[in-house]
Amino acid sequence: MAEDQVDRMVSEWASAAPDLDVSVLQVIGRVLRTAERTEQRLAAALAPLGLSYPDFDVINTLRRRNDPDGTQPRDLARSALITSGAMTARLDRLVAAGLVQRDADPDDRRAIRVRLTRKGERLAARALDAVLAVDAAVLAPLSERQRTVLAATLKRILLPLEAD
Repeated sequence: MAEDQVDRMVSEWASAAPDLDVSVLQVIGRVLRTAERTEQRLAAALAPLGLSYPDFDVINTLRRRNDPDGTQPRDLARSALITSGAMTARLDRLVAAGLVQRDADPDDRRAIRVRLTRKGERLAARALDAVLAVDAAVLAPLSERQRTVLAATLKRILLPLEAD
């Protein structure tokens, strides 16, 4: 099998500090490098649609949640793990682009709800197709069984990290 960047890094460490155990880099280095390269491909796929990945995340979260009365911005911020101020800036961009609209919350006159516009629904669908195509291409070297094992293995790593 061909060498990758992680192989070269581990080899350099073996020469520079032979007593140093860098075996964890075989996994963590590849996870980080894979994420970085995948993010680059996702950004390239979304750019022709005029979307950043964070904007894609907001409009497809709205689409996925499909709240009949709209979604409160704080719930969107929680799902994206960002501050409400950062969500406000994202929503401002998406409103200006005509992709989402803000409406009064029927349960609380001081609050608002956010929903996709028709234009936003169409673009969210196109963007999801683009993202899923990138995801499929990234995972193409793996069999269905390998994908299942990898997903389960990554979940075992992720669950304790999410508990923090």
